[in-house]
Amino acid sequence: MALPDTETILTAAGLVATAAVWAMERFLPGRKRIGYRVQMDTAIGMNPQDAHSVVQLRLLRQDQEIRDATLALLRFENDGGKDIVRQDYQEPLTVEFAGRTVIGVEVPDANPTDLVGMLTRNGGGLRHDGDRLLVPKVPLNKRNHFKLLVLLSGPGDGADGGNGGGAGSGGGPGEVTVGGFISGGRIRRNAQRWGPRKLSLALGGTFIVLLGLLGGLLLNGRTAPVPSECAGGRLTIDGSTAFAPPMREIARQYRARCAGADITVLESGSLSGLGNLSREAKPATTEGPGFIAVSDVPAPSLYRRLEGERVGVILLSLVANEKAGVDDLTLGQVRRIYDGTYTNWKQLHGNDLPIHLVSRDAGSGTRRAFETSVLHRSEPGVVSSYDCGDKDRDERARLTRCEVNGTKSLLDAVDRVPGAIGYAEVYAAAKRQHLVSVRLDGHEPDIEWGQQRDYPFWTVEYLYTYGRPEDGSLTAKFLAFMDSDTAKNIMRMYKHVPCADRQSLPDTVCRP
Repeated sequence: MALPDTETILTAAGLVATAAVWAMERFLPGRKRIGYRVQMDTAIGMNPQDAHSVVQLRLLRQDQEIRDATLALLRFENDGGKDIVRQDYQEPLTVEFAGRTVIGVEVPDANPTDLVGMLTRNGGGLRHDGDRLLVPKVPLNKRNHFKLLVLLSGPGDGADGGNGGGAGSGGGPGEVTVGGFISGGRIRRNAQRWGPRKLSLALGGTFIVLLGLLGGLLLNGRTAPVPSECAGGRLTIDGSTAFAPPMREIARQYRARCAGADITVLESGSLSGLGNLSREAKPATTEGPGFIAVSDVPAPSLYRRLEGERVGVILLSLVANEKAGVDDLTLGQVRRIYDGTYTNWKQLHGNDLPIHLVSRDAGSGTRRAFETSVLHRSEPGVVSSYDCGDKDRDERARLTRCEVNGTKSLLDAVDRVPGAIGYAEVYAAAKRQHLVSVRLDGHEPDIEWGQQRDYPFWTVEYLYTYGRPEDGSLTAKFLAFMDSDTAKNIMRMYKHVPCADRQSLPDTVCRP
């Protein structure tokens, strides 16, 4: 039968040609790519002609009048084929508005929402100077995006809209130019009408149709190959409550890629997770279920069969109820709080409230890190309170101190009890409205390590297995996935520093 062979050859040839054009258009200039679009660039009309004789309106911001005000809405997205990390930016993104002055900027939309905090955080967020807007180096996984709403003043240059006004706004007051440089990629403007993006979609659609046709001719019931990073089976991950949020998201991303993987993330505490792993007492194989323990501290020497690797640095913070009236303590003051020298916040220039210590239980790696890096000794052993608010367990104790068994429980207690203080990982603490992150000796945690070398409260995160997992097992594949750009970007979003960022970390931090 010559006809089917001819159809197959022609279909394959069309598939190859379409794929080649699509790849040239989309990938050859750089698989790492940030696309941008000016979705709106319009003047804010404050004085309608029909009402000019009756009233004149003024636009004010911080009691200053803004003349020739305009609003611009820009969208940035990773529309390339690879995730983008901070180190990929050789030059950060800059936006220039010719003939106009940037007055203010907001982030009205971002996916994921964690990008909002990265773009707006104090000291390292969006900045503007004259006609230029400086965008911080934020990691972008594939299809991540954010929008910037910019308030400007001035008439602008090029009233026909120039490079930006025609992009979705039907003309605007001035030119918008975006600059920057990505290693191994590029930054480009996406058109909304027929252009590179829609050409890419059209070629992609043609490619899919041809691929389906070729599959019908050749594959004849064969299934698609499983990606090399994937393995099926069951995996339990247990341990640190501080590292549980990013680990859950990393596991979710792995499951989305690998349909046969069943991954459960628990958070019983660092030392409890290590104990549970030790009791499993068997290395992971391709046949049986796997187990990974997550710990904020190195495994004790009694667990000789456990093998660990460092995945990153987790930043921790002292947190106080806002009614305490403090936001900065010296290390000496913290130590005297925990030894009972200070019992009221007014002794530390705060409000007249008794100090309540909310601590983690003895199985917590975060507590071990606090004792090692801040107190330089163990926490006091007396637990005088069940509810963290009253001495309902030992009313004769000098300190009001309770213990809880997880990060969320600790933050709930500090949030609830006026005068309470505790410790937790930075990302979770920052999401609580009534908590204050306490600076230590004037320093605060910062994911940009070079800006916070003097901040003492952090620890290395470890992943442990019982012996070496078998090659090809789900455990081995998942550990390899932890070194992917996707996993690293998730860690950065949760204010952790991956060991992949070794150039910004002290030499000994991630060294085995």
